[in-house]
Amino acid sequence: MKTKTLLVSVALGTTLVLGACGNSDSSSSNDKMDTKTEMSSKQDKMMKANEKVMLQGSFAGVGQHKVSGMATIKDNKLVLSNFVTDEGPDLHVYLVKGDDVKNGVEVSAIDLKDKTQTFDVSDKDLTKYDNVVIYCEKAHETFGQAPVSEDMGDTAMTMMTGAFAGVGTHNVSGMATIDGSTLKLTNFKTDEGPDLHVYLTKDGDISTGMEIDAIDLKAAEQSFDLKDTDTSAYNTVVIYCKKAHEAFGQAMLKG
Repeated sequence: MKTKTLLVSVALGTTLVLGACGNSDSSSSNDKMDTKTEMSSKQDKMMKANEKVMLQGSFAGVGQHKVSGMATIKDNKLVLSNFVTDEGPDLHVYLVKGDDVKNGVEVSAIDLKDKTQTFDVSDKDLTKYDNVVIYCEKAHETFGQAPVSEDMGDTAMTMMTGAFAGVGTHNVSGMATIDGSTLKLTNFKTDEGPDLHVYLTKDGDISTGMEIDAIDLKAAEQSFDLKDTDTSAYNTVVIYCKKAHEAFGQAMLKG
């Protein structure tokens, strides 16, 4: 009898222990499921909040570096357009609060040659950031930044015009007009050059300006799309020879 009682006790104890272990595994599994559900819910809420974010800003170089173009955050995407940067050994784009990359998140490495680049930022909380920064990881140095905001459209030029004049010995004439998101050259004539392009600049400074497109040497009427361009940052249209690194003409814009 004692032997039977002992066996029953051992069996009962084993069952209780196994039951406890089973309950523990089930509880742990439930906890993990709850955590995953909570994380998924937070991600969904963040992505929905991101869908309402529409930010835009124009790049400017930092220090001796030259960076230009536009940064646009929309539909969970970061788009760099008309983008030009000095070369660097390891350039990356960051979303930043303020201008310190320590207060931001890295998005991706950038392509030094591609004027239009798109990055998925759906996993980032876009409501936290107000600056897009081009940063050299190897040199630990900021090359350029674009403060972004929601009211870019209110500051852009709606109708600005100016008359071209030649620079130096070059002859350029006609009118430059920015009407909404279009740059128009009318009654336009220019001396011939091997590689002429039209730029938007601040006070004629090509180094901080934005290249729009190559021009047609023979067309008196030409139009260029300025969509997603912050025209408020510029006040002069310049005809520039990229091969000779020389301005042929410019038009100061006025409202």
